[in-house]
Amino acid sequence: MRACTRLLLTMLLPVGLAGTAHAQDISPGMWEILVVARVPADPGFAPEPFKANQCLTAQDARDPARLLGGLATPGATGCTYGDSTRTGGTMRFSMQCAGTLNLRAQGEVNFTPDTISGTINTTSDLAGQKVEMQSRVAARRVGGC
Repeated sequence: MRACTRLLLTMLLPVGLAGTAHAQDISPGMWEILVVARVPADPGFAPEPFKANQCLTAQDARDPARLLGGLATPGATGCTYGDSTRTGGTMRFSMQCAGTLNLRAQGEVNFTPDTISGTINTTSDLAGQKVEMQSRVAARRVGGC
């Protein structure tokens, strides 16, 4: 179970974040992204937080999926977003990836021009085994590129 879960975390943590905000609410610049995950079925397993930096250009800001899209791996393919609702600076969404991992996610993020925070609950099939993951997401603009 732990080996499958570690593989899943390595491959999919960033995928659930792509496309979670609206372009007019994201500022261009260098973004620091942190994802802290836990696997409810294995409370003793504490994966290392996933941290990355990514430059978001003015053009990228019109497509917020680019904030994390470069971190996604080929393990999650055929992803589509649905049931997306936005109220002020909060967005709720669902995502389905039809690839080999059959990833399903639901999330809620709060955002400003310079920050994103929220939670994403993910279920996937890894080697025929259902794996559930709960992730806390935090991203912040740290300056220019």
